[in-house]
Amino acid sequence: MSSLPPFAETISQGGRAGSVETSEEGFNLHFKPPSVTNPQGLTPEHLFGAAWAACFNGAVKYIAKESGHADDGITVEARVQLQPNGPKPFVVELLVSIPGLDEEKAGQVLAKAHAICAYSKATKGNVDVTIALD
Repeated sequence: MSSLPPFAETISQGGRAGSVETSEEGFNLHFKPPSVTNPQGLTPEHLFGAAWAACFNGAVKYIAKESGHADDGITVEARVQLQPNGPKPFVVELLVSIPGLDEEKAGQVLAKAHAICAYSKATKGNVDVTIALD
């Protein structure tokens, strides 16, 4: 028996103007193109940012705790911009808040978290990413 977690299954219909949902209950999202009243819309870039932010938050919490620091109140904000004609497909900013940790120690935590985060590993060299303290 494998010790790997099961595959996460997601179904997409209609592309960038359609929807995505999980095969099991719990997640169903309808994309919305940018408009005058909602300039960002709701796009696949939001999902990419949400997934990376959640993964990176988990990595930061793990490293903070492993380093003997409290892991409460850590937040990660992801900003994702599609670059369809650029040399890399996305520009990503991860803004991280680690309450109670000085800038030098927080920087060390961020570097270690970036080294272990699955999304950071998967996009290494393929996405322009900036990680900063918020």
